[in-house]
Parts: sequence; structure tokens; C-alpha cells
Amino acid sequence: MKMSTISTLLLLPLMLLLGCVNPRQAGLEAVPYQVVMGSNSYGYPQSQMQLVSSVFGERFEARHSRLNYPECMSGSLDIVEFSGYLDSSALTGLGSLLQNLKPCIRKNGIRLVTPVYVNSAQGELMLGMQLGQWFKSQALELIVTEGQQCESACAVAFLGASYKRVQANGRVVLHFNGELGRGFDCARSTDMMPLKNYLLSVKGSPSGQALYNQALTYCRNGKGWNLS
Repeated sequence: MKMSTISTLLLLPLMLLLGCVNPRQAGLEAVPYQVVMGSNSYGYPQSQMQLVSSVFGERFEARHSRLNYPECMSGSLDIVEFSGYLDSSALTGLGSLLQNLKPCIRKNGIRLVTPVYVNSAQGELMLGMQLGQWFKSQALELIVTEGQQCESACAVAFLGASYKRVQANGRVVLHFNGELGRGFDCARSTDMMPLKNYLLSVKGSPSGQALYNQALTYCRNGKGWNLS
């Protein structure tokens, strides 16, 4: 997706008229930018951003910021970024940030979904399911933007999110080569049944079944299932 160079951040409507603000590509203007974690150049003007809190682990980092945004009655829109390995400590850290989000309500009463940028190439797949189920029930939009990768557990979570988007050259890939430890082993029912049940729970039937069947076609593909 080509990002606009207009100085005003654009609002993209989503399902049920919900939406979030798009970042712009750093370097297009002579303004210092806070680059989104894991991105090469996409970000927001630093002068318009306020850091609320951040969490650092051995293999991950997460950040919660507020963007000045007059469309919100509060005057700001919360933005969350995550980058790194998705394990139990990362899930706890990310959860601590997401619990402190301040909703953005427009003057017409419509709530904007909070953008959550994710960059994660590895992680525990069962935790990805847990995160995906949580994202399904929240007013959050999972975004994989320019330069970011969402693979393994991150891709599982991406499938479950109610609001999600891949922009620019961001990549979402679900790996099924269990022998490499990067995905599910489709030859083992103990691996595949949890995935099937997860897809049915977040997508319902027949959509969940269709996704599962599609996933099986990539079972022996070393490159995985490219969802982006």
C-alpha cells in the first residue's frame, strides 16, 4: 500500500465503521520520526508521540505510545508495537500494555480500533492461538507493516484477529514444517487438531474448516503458507 505524504494522518474505515490511523514513511519529510518496531522506515512524527510505557525481555520488546489525534475526544490515539519472540513472558508483557489502553472515541460516538503493530518471526504456537482468541474479542487491529514479518505463532494469532491488515511489503507466513520446529507437524494429529479447533472457534464453520483445509495444502511446503 502506498502511503500518503499529506501532513494529516488519514483514517481508514474498517468493519462497522471502525478504523485506525495509518503511519507514514519516514524520510519523506524533514521531520524526526518514531519508526515502528521492526519496520525499516514507517512511523509517526516524534513531536506528535508520547511514550506511555515500554517492556523489554530477553527476546522481545514492546512499546505503548499515544499519538496526538484531534479526531478523538481524548485528543489522542493509543498505539502499541511488539517485536521479538512470542513466548509466555512476551505475552505477559504485551498484555500489561494492552490493559492500559485508553479508547479513542470520535465526536460522533464511533470508537476507533487501536493499532497493534507486530514483528515476530518465531514463537510458541499454542500461545499464538491464545493471543488470536484474545484479539478476536478486542477493539484492536493487528497490523504487519513495511519491513515487518509475522510468522509462526504470530501468523496463528493473525488468523484469529477480528481486525487485521498487511501493508506495504509486510509478510505473514504460517509454517507447517514441524521437523524444523517452526510450525505444526501435519502427520501428527496432536499437532493439527488444536489448530483445527482454534480455526473453528475464531472463524466458525464453514469458514474455519475451509481455512484448515487450505492450511493442509501447505503441509509439506518448506516456505509455509504466505497469508500476506
